[in-house]
Amino acid sequence: MDRMKGKIAVVTGVASGIGKAIAEMFAAEGAKVVGADFDAEEGRKTMDGIKAKGGEGVFVPTNVRKKEDIENLKKVTLDTYGAPSTLVNAAGVLVHEPFMEHTDADYDKISETNFRAYCWTMQAFLPLMASNPQQCSVLNIASISSIKPESNAYYYGAFKAAADLMTRNLSREFSPQGVRLNVICPGPVNTNMTPQEVKNSPEIIAEMCKNVCSIGRLGEPEDIAYAAVYLCSDEASWVTGAHFVIDGGACMMG
Repeated sequence: MDRMKGKIAVVTGVASGIGKAIAEMFAAEGAKVVGADFDAEEGRKTMDGIKAKGGEGVFVPTNVRKKEDIENLKKVTLDTYGAPSTLVNAAGVLVHEPFMEHTDADYDKISETNFRAYCWTMQAFLPLMASNPQQCSVLNIASISSIKPESNAYYYGAFKAAADLMTRNLSREFSPQGVRLNVICPGPVNTNMTPQEVKNSPEIIAEMCKNVCSIGRLGEPEDIAYAAVYLCSDEASWVTGAHFVIDGGACMMG
């Protein structure tokens, strides 16, 4: 407990999956959480659940594909808690189709959510963090698709790779200013992006685990959130420009 005490954390994608788990764990560890998501109903449920357990936070309806929404997220954060110490970009989308079936709309959706939104949030919050006297950090969620070829996830992997490299490049500029930037590359995690036919089939999951994860199970959002707490806490004060692969051994499976 209290590993994030005193931190003001902006977390995108809090309506479900990895973003939700990170927001909940940050709050349980003492952070004040500003949660953002375009799904206002589920996002509010996440933040209401945090407060019901004694945590502190506020929800801001945010479509990360709209720059004006990012500016509003920044304004609400400053008005509510002041300059943030922590930013987590967890909002993301996945389009899983053969390359020749990828459309311009797919390109726009993936590039704007999985890459450009990261740029906008960092442009909005990095200057505030650089002037913050306490330790600050940015954590961007990428994917093992950015480092390991995956069929039918071509745009997804490409833009996750771009976000990964950009984050590590920015660490060179901002770490001397007191802001650490790191990346987590999750493997197959059981989230709302997992196809329903997979969720509903123990046989498919068992086969996936046999062929994909050496540990023998799919990841859960909490598996990523545990690492996020470490990377965004002062325990990781000497960690920057790193990307953590958390994949149940998937990258070792070939």
